[in-house]
Amino acid sequence: MKIPFKDYLRETKEQFTTRSSKSGSYSFALTAVVLAILITVNFALSFLPDSYTQEDLTANQLYSISSQSKVLLSSLEEDITIYWVVASGEEDEYVEKLLHNYEDYSSRVNVEKKDPDLNPDFTNSYTDEEVYNNSIIVECGDRYRYISYEEMYETSSTQYYSIYSSADEFSGEKLITSAISYCTTDELPVVHVLEGHGETELSSSFSDALETDNIETETLSLLSSESVPEDVECILINSPSTDISEEEKDMLVEFLEGGGRVLILSGTTEGDELTNLNAVMEYYGISVLEGVMIEESTDHYVFNTPVLLMPDMESSDITDPLIDDNYHVILPVAKALDVSEPSADVTVTPLLTSSDESFLKADGYDIETYDKEDGDTDGPHTLSVLVTKDIDDESQMQLVWVGSSLMLEDAYNEYSSDANEDFVLNALEMMCEKDDSISVRSKSLTNEYLTVSTSDSTLIKVVTIAVIPAAYLIVGIIVTVRRRRR
Repeated sequence: MKIPFKDYLRETKEQFTTRSSKSGSYSFALTAVVLAILITVNFALSFLPDSYTQEDLTANQLYSISSQSKVLLSSLEEDITIYWVVASGEEDEYVEKLLHNYEDYSSRVNVEKKDPDLNPDFTNSYTDEEVYNNSIIVECGDRYRYISYEEMYETSSTQYYSIYSSADEFSGEKLITSAISYCTTDELPVVHVLEGHGETELSSSFSDALETDNIETETLSLLSSESVPEDVECILINSPSTDISEEEKDMLVEFLEGGGRVLILSGTTEGDELTNLNAVMEYYGISVLEGVMIEESTDHYVFNTPVLLMPDMESSDITDPLIDDNYHVILPVAKALDVSEPSADVTVTPLLTSSDESFLKADGYDIETYDKEDGDTDGPHTLSVLVTKDIDDESQMQLVWVGSSLMLEDAYNEYSSDANEDFVLNALEMMCEKDDSISVRSKSLTNEYLTVSTSDSTLIKVVTIAVIPAAYLIVGIIVTVRRRRR
């Protein structure tokens, strides 16, 4: 039976006039309005910088720029152009996000993509190297720096006894911020590295860190000189194996008395005592104590080895950045300094000190036991010190001594999570009067070493191996007993 068309229209109209249909229509309309608002807001937010719309929840802030980079960007007075050399579809997500952050944070930064397929000759005026996708060129005026994509990812490996480990890190921010600082700095500070006494060559890691921090290095020999050259402002003496001459000692003292700056890394060695080098410190009333520092406090050494010290850090411009970030220096096979009777005209600031439970073994490298014996000197002892003296209103002498020859070795630096390297860099930055230090760290993509003392390591083992399993066992027994009683 067919329903007349008029009756069909009447019934349809009646269906839409019921209370339920009106309520449904209202809900539908309200949903449509809300969706329209959400779509409009979402579309509008897409035009805002990522820093306002996205939150970086990674533990090491992999998708953000650090406070150091922000300080540098905020102080820019010139326009910076960052050329991102990348083919379409080959963009690295970390690099892309990082560049967006730089551009979003400062109006002085402009990022331009350069497709090598469309611009094959673009990089020829910047570098002769093979250019990989996602490489970067930072340019400001006449200065520029090329950053290869390969440099942005660091793969480091270390073998300590039978332990082998590796870590992958992303160094994009560190390199780009360093390049911006380089391009906006008219004159870079120079550190002169003393040679001619079997000094340990600076590791490639530390040399790269100096370059990243925009500190240049030049070698310096005093063997045939009558004085330190006038253009020298800062001298680094890294772990000499033989002594300097008395004439060189006099030159260094004269250099310091004229407002010079000297950083010395010299610890316990297998060779002869460095009498003339030690005399540089003795000129200011500080004695260098030969021997090997032994720690009995498990909070102050690592790897169950009492000569691998984790000393206390005293507050100073050199140590404060490390203290604030909870990093620890590892000082292997160190000797001590007696700072009890300094010259009246100098200011002495201890930087690294051993604990009350430490002692200095007089036998040095010939020690046969970590136990205390007759002739050993009780701690605490100063292991690194800053000596300053105002020469006039405009200049100040600065002398830093670190009592370890092995501090900058790659193995110990890596196990300190680069704190050893940062300590020395901080000292050189202070001596060079470098205010814009580039202390941006590489960001780990896998893991980062956690430097803990032997006592903390033991506590962690006890808690994870014994306490937690025992707690679970006890709770399980209690629950089982209660259930059986029911």
